[in-house]
Amino acid sequence: MNGQSSESSTQSVNVLLDAQLSFYDWTALLAVKGDQVWSSDSSQSFDADFIAQELFWLGSLDVHDHVIDITLGKVRLDWGVGYGYRPLDIFKPYRRNPIGIQVEEGTGTALLSSFDMQGEWSLVYTDSSWTQQEGAELEEATEQQGFGFRRYALVGDTEWQAIGYYDDIRKGLIGGSIVTVLNTSWALHSSATYQRYYHTYQHPEASSDSAINELLSPVSLVREEDGFQWLVGLNWANAVGNNIILEYWYDSRSWDKSDWSQALNRSEILSQSAQLSPLAASYANGYLQTNLVAHNVMFHWSLDSSAWSQWEWSNDKLWLEKLTPTFDVLLSPEDGGVIATQWLNYLAHDNGDSSLEMEIAARFMTGDSDSAYANLSDKYMILFNVKGRF
Repeated sequence: MNGQSSESSTQSVNVLLDAQLSFYDWTALLAVKGDQVWSSDSSQSFDADFIAQELFWLGSLDVHDHVIDITLGKVRLDWGVGYGYRPLDIFKPYRRNPIGIQVEEGTGTALLSSFDMQGEWSLVYTDSSWTQQEGAELEEATEQQGFGFRRYALVGDTEWQAIGYYDDIRKGLIGGSIVTVLNTSWALHSSATYQRYYHTYQHPEASSDSAINELLSPVSLVREEDGFQWLVGLNWANAVGNNIILEYWYDSRSWDKSDWSQALNRSEILSQSAQLSPLAASYANGYLQTNLVAHNVMFHWSLDSSAWSQWEWSNDKLWLEKLTPTFDVLLSPEDGGVIATQWLNYLAHDNGDSSLEMEIAARFMTGDSDSAYANLSDKYMILFNVKGRF
């Protein structure tokens, strides 16, 4: 991370095979992931992992004429509301909108659920250390064990949820969300969380002795108080098949413009000396945060494949009815950074029992030269994915 990057490119092939198995009340989602099956970089070697993404038991219990649903095992609990970011993914943060192969694992879970006419009451215990894949330093430091409750309700055209959770890392978290349909075209969604403690990467603090001591200290992982995240978004759709989502979210745990400006300046100074290059590299830890920047704006557009039959110029081109285009733009309004991603998905085959999809995806990191996104080590990524179910 020095503000300057050399032009280079690497091609590689990764493979993911997964299978879902059911046996009586047991369900398993298993995956085999192969990285660097082929690579143009000879320094990269093949690596394969067998991963149990989910493995759980579902049952029920009658208590005073009330049915209690029971879930035990490794489960992905996804209570989040949002497209670009989900503040309520509180047990394990899942990668949002990846363009490469990702294997998302669940957490150790004991979940009791009871349903009424409006929604659901839940009690939950989780242990996020039930992961096979080795995570980054921040992920390892934030593995937690805790318990909490959730209330979900649907009232008219509005659904809401409230969550309270206590674990050994955050020492208390509260959160909630609301999704409401405004009319046939517009919907509003919002969610927020507050946690007493959180982990984040912090710049060296100013030293009373000298500025040199501050410069010669690395970025470190520290524990802070009062973390807050919130998101608000609008969704618009029309009869033709267009779907647009506009979102803004804020994450107090992330670096703001001044933090990134200081990181870029210091890493550029330190990288001029070979002996100080490890200190310069420590500023790249800011890219390991859940959100790279504090303030975020996301624009999303997609077109349903059925839309091609609505226009005169395309209604006789039947192959287009299997094509779904998607386009995302993530903006950092403070420093002018931009990440643009496009997908083209083509459903080549689907008979109900088996399917084959082909997808090309491209992501570009750009914007102002001193922005966090523009200084990512990867300036662009282009992937061709083949997905099948047999």
